[in-house]
Amino acid sequence: MYKTESLLANKSPFLQLLVLIMMVLISVLFTFLIGILVGLPFFGTDILDLLSEASNMDSPGEIALMKYFQVVSQIGMFIIPSITFSLLVSRQVGKYLSLEKFPNNLSLISALIIIFTILPGINRLAEINQTMTLPGWLSGVENWMRDSEESAARLTEAFLKTETLSGLFLNLFMVAFLAAIGEELLFRGILLRILNNWFKNSHLAIWITAILFSMMHLQFFGFLPRLALGALFGYLLIWSGSLWLPIIAHFVNNAAAVLVYYFYNKEMIDTPVENFGTLNDSLLFIISILISSGLLFMVYFSNKNRKPQNT
Repeated sequence: MYKTESLLANKSPFLQLLVLIMMVLISVLFTFLIGILVGLPFFGTDILDLLSEASNMDSPGEIALMKYFQVVSQIGMFIIPSITFSLLVSRQVGKYLSLEKFPNNLSLISALIIIFTILPGINRLAEINQTMTLPGWLSGVENWMRDSEESAARLTEAFLKTETLSGLFLNLFMVAFLAAIGEELLFRGILLRILNNWFKNSHLAIWITAILFSMMHLQFFGFLPRLALGALFGYLLIWSGSLWLPIIAHFVNNAAAVLVYYFYNKEMIDTPVENFGTLNDSLLFIISILISSGLLFMVYFSNKNRKPQNT
């Protein structure tokens, strides 16, 4: 049976990138409007007024509304455009997104351990990031960035502050599951592939994708740790050939934060999430980085002989 070629199959990476950006913007707007319509029976006809005031996080209803639109935005910004774009590029969506192959056991175990051994390095980058200052003539910009960071921190704390199992599972679904699936589909599954085809340099593509991934979160004083995580997820994909590996690693990273918040709120542990995994001993810090690097290279060597992925 004759099969027509997918619309964007042989188009330039630049054109594919433009189409992807356009699809994300359209999908965000469309799902926001649909989200309002679906939310009317639950939040009332003044849902837009409630949404404009919900950033104050003064009541459980406002928090529920923000969580609802967080789920809507995850689906609209990441999942829908990723699947739609993939259909326009390839008739084999699973293969195009590197989802056909599941990572081998050694790669999977190494990636899971890395998420915890790299914590001291991530926390050290966060400390460095927090001390960064802009020149005096940009003090207004810096104040705005710090205000944005504080607002994001309040939002995160309001989202994750729960002592019930139902609240815990909702947070795991919203912060860990949806974020891992959606963000990895868009950034590593599609954007990294486009940039790799464009520059013909996987390292450059990984780091540009990581920069855009970190910028997307709009938390300027958390830029460096997210940049490092984005690069880690990129290498996990490129060296394993399976998007499932960064998806699982991303899920475990976010789920660990959700669980630490939960146990801390339940007073089951004394360490807040921002201090979890911090090592004050410089030697132990260096050892953790060496272990993490060694584990990452184990992923590389355990997949060294695999066939290169078609672009």
